[in-house]
Amino acid sequence: MKVRALIIAAHRDIGYFFTGVILVYAVSGLALNHVDDWNPNFVIERRQVALELPADRGEVTRDTVLRAIEPLGVAPTFLSFDFPTPHQIKIYLKDGSITSALGSVEGQLETIRRRPLLYEANSLHLHPRNWWRWFSDLFAASLIIIALTGLFVLRGKNGLAGRGKWLAAAGIALPVAAMLAI
Repeated sequence: MKVRALIIAAHRDIGYFFTGVILVYAVSGLALNHVDDWNPNFVIERRQVALELPADRGEVTRDTVLRAIEPLGVAPTFLSFDFPTPHQIKIYLKDGSITSALGSVEGQLETIRRRPLLYEANSLHLHPRNWWRWFSDLFAASLIIIALTGLFVLRGKNGLAGRGKWLAAAGIALPVAAMLAI
């Protein structure tokens, strides 16, 4: 009975302690699973803007660029500019860029900003650094303990001797099948 009480206490207490990390990693994992459908780290917005720049590349200077972007309200974030093609300009801003054909009055402003909380959660999940790397290793080891002790929390028809064996077998078979399919 003491071993069973220890198993239940370990399962319960470790589970309580890691509740926050489980939720953060679960939400981050859901977001990252759908990276082909959306950008889970950044919100990228694009809009057409009026931009008056000379048609001749030789006449484009820092001052002409600053005057052209002044009405857009992005001049304070200006970093630099270059010409990706002979007839196109790209203006780099702190949190975005503007592209336009030289001599055209139309350009495209692209802004980028971090998704609040999700960016940070994904960073913890994908790029653990410093002490968090050690903590996430401890968390991973603790998940093993939570999974193994969870097998023995219930007894009888709802435990491992009953329907638990079938659920555990299915829970093992699915990731094995997925790994074999890779």
